[in-house]
Amino acid sequence: MSRIKARVLLLQWLGILVFSQSLAWSQPAVGVDATMAADDQADMAEWDVPPDTPASLDDGLSINPILLQPLRDNTIGLEYRDRPAYFYGLWLCQQLDPKLLTEYALAFRNQRQAASPKYANKKSSEFPQFVDVFQHPQEYRGKPVVLHGYFRKLIQSDAGPNDLQIDQIYEGWFYNDDSQGNPAVVVFTQKPEGLPVGGDITEEVRFAGYFLKMYGYQAQDTTRKAPLFVAGTVQWYPSRAANERPPAPMWIYVALTAFAVATVWAVWTASRSRSGSYSRFDSAGRSFDEFPPQEFLGDGNSRPIEPHH
Repeated sequence: MSRIKARVLLLQWLGILVFSQSLAWSQPAVGVDATMAADDQADMAEWDVPPDTPASLDDGLSINPILLQPLRDNTIGLEYRDRPAYFYGLWLCQQLDPKLLTEYALAFRNQRQAASPKYANKKSSEFPQFVDVFQHPQEYRGKPVVLHGYFRKLIQSDAGPNDLQIDQIYEGWFYNDDSQGNPAVVVFTQKPEGLPVGGDITEEVRFAGYFLKMYGYQAQDTTRKAPLFVAGTVQWYPSRAANERPPAPMWIYVALTAFAVATVWAVWTASRSRSGSYSRFDSAGRSFDEFPPQEFLGDGNSRPIEPHH
């Protein structure tokens, strides 16, 4: 095969790959894609489950493992194979008393903390469960989780075809102090009256639901992943002023105060030793563009990473 022909074939292959990726990115943020290739349609029966399949085998302590088997982490959007766990999980949340689901979630949280050498002997409030979910998705698959934080985006949409009478869903992009600017996606079916829907909100919420998978999405800078949860509803705290984030942890204020005191002391010391001369400082300043972007679980001062559709 000549070099020119090989290059032509390579360019054709790259064009097909780019086109297929552009189709994948154009899908809705959350929702089972109804359009499938012929090969996927042929395999539909493999992922469907009998109508009488129980959503849980332990009264809601977890989602039925049979429903969870097809799930794959780090896929872009939801796949057809995710339908059983996705819809049965939503249905199960509708059937359970939110208080009972919260009790299940707190009990599982205590188990995870007890199994952590770093946090086993610390207060429950110090256990960063968002980080634990992100780092150990297999341990959380189909298990109950309760988290407190805020929505930065809330979308209402049709649920898509299903046999469980789930007509519409709400998709919330969720952040809390542990997430360090990284979102989770919370899909639920019952919205508290008055909770605003939109793409630029800051609303304090608490939810109890089930973790399904790590969900891939396109951010403004690159491809990222977020924990995907299903819930029945969320508890909304409307007393917090609109577009006001929850207060930062106390340690941040302490650190900022200490930094300010140290800075003032350093400047005062330098002014005395140099008789008011600041020639040792670069008058042009230092460009923060020199520093690479912060990775997940960095110093805790990152800005929220917003989804880009």
